[in-house]
Amino acid sequence: MRIVMDDAGDIPPESAEQYNIVTIPVNVTFGTEQYLTGVELDHDGFYEKVREVGNHNFPKTSQPTPFQYVELYKSLLAEGEEEIMTIAVGEKLSGTYASAEAAIEQLKDRATFHLFDSAGGSAAQGYMVIEAARMARDGASADEILVRLERMRAEQVVVFLVDSLEYAVKGGRVGLLQSSLASLLRIKPIMELKDGLIVEAGRVRTYGKALDYIVNKVAREVGDRPVKMAFIHAHDPKGAAQLHRRAERQLNISEAFESEMGVSVAINLGPGALGIVAIPE
Repeated sequence: MRIVMDDAGDIPPESAEQYNIVTIPVNVTFGTEQYLTGVELDHDGFYEKVREVGNHNFPKTSQPTPFQYVELYKSLLAEGEEEIMTIAVGEKLSGTYASAEAAIEQLKDRATFHLFDSAGGSAAQGYMVIEAARMARDGASADEILVRLERMRAEQVVVFLVDSLEYAVKGGRVGLLQSSLASLLRIKPIMELKDGLIVEAGRVRTYGKALDYIVNKVAREVGDRPVKMAFIHAHDPKGAAQLHRRAERQLNISEAFESEMGVSVAINLGPGALGIVAIPE
């Protein structure tokens, strides 16, 4: 079984190589310029371009098209794959799931396909991809994998701070009034993933308090259970390391990695975004 993800999910490069995970890029535009994430636009290239954006070329994302999925699936079929599982960014956050679904409908007679809505993105989706790939390698059936993914989806905790709500507003993630109030009051907005949507979790006035808020909220959610964690950031590795150190003092971490957010996620949250993905064992 081959595992496919879209580039809204974040996993360590070594995991992608170890488990032979296939990633389909997301489409990004800066005005009239178009790129494929991870292929034509990497992290450094994105943040270099962000320095020069304005209203005329503010970056936007669009999901992989059904045609792009069809071409990817055909390439895997040509390699001899007979069973493919696709784990997509949350259906409420993107049209990616619908594109994969349309492609699978076209090719359903040529292989066995499974499609799963992660109800999230970034490392939340990434951890599900890694778990599915591990289980598939160890001989688990698709049904067994899907049961595990459903539990991970139900228990995932995603909390993060946004340095500026400008990107979330222009990406349609939060309202203009909410952004204006946060800017006026110099508030650090804390957001969380709830029922597949990004919603406000709280507001604090300083960076240090924001980090404490994030760790404390995750601790309340997961208790003392062993937990897989990812410390995700948009061009702020020092912040991710600091958040990691604070979390180690309060949480029972069984596995962890620090990860730059994928370009398609960073576009909607903006540079400086920083957070935690936690999935109880």
